[in-house]
Amino acid sequence: MKATTNPAVSYSAERYAAKYFAKQPKQRDFVMEPPQPLDRITFNTPDDGILAGYVSVIRQHLGNGQRFAWVELDSELAGQFRGVPLADIISCDDEGTARRNAPSCAESRRLCLADYSGILDRAVQSPDRALMGD
Repeated sequence: MKATTNPAVSYSAERYAAKYFAKQPKQRDFVMEPPQPLDRITFNTPDDGILAGYVSVIRQHLGNGQRFAWVELDSELAGQFRGVPLADIISCDDEGTARRNAPSCAESRRLCLADYSGILDRAVQSPDRALMGD
């Protein structure tokens, strides 16, 4: 049997698809552009489904080199974190900088796990100043 196609229908479908995909937002690649500390993210897990929380720090796995976001979950107690592969992140609000620079403590969010490598770098360069808090 010979299949026939209607060029008008085919063109209409292509035009519809072009309009549909043009309206879709570009999906951010979180492996290449990871979220910053205090960004609120949503991510997919195989066992618990979609969860949300605040990024504390991005760490690299010692065994395979894969990067993980250590996330304090919204639905858990403070201080409980989950390692989330960057590829599993669905969305990010990119408001971490605003949260860190918030003028009042009520608007900011404090996390128990933090990246202290900047303080350690300063301690190696100038031991006296790092201990005094400068």
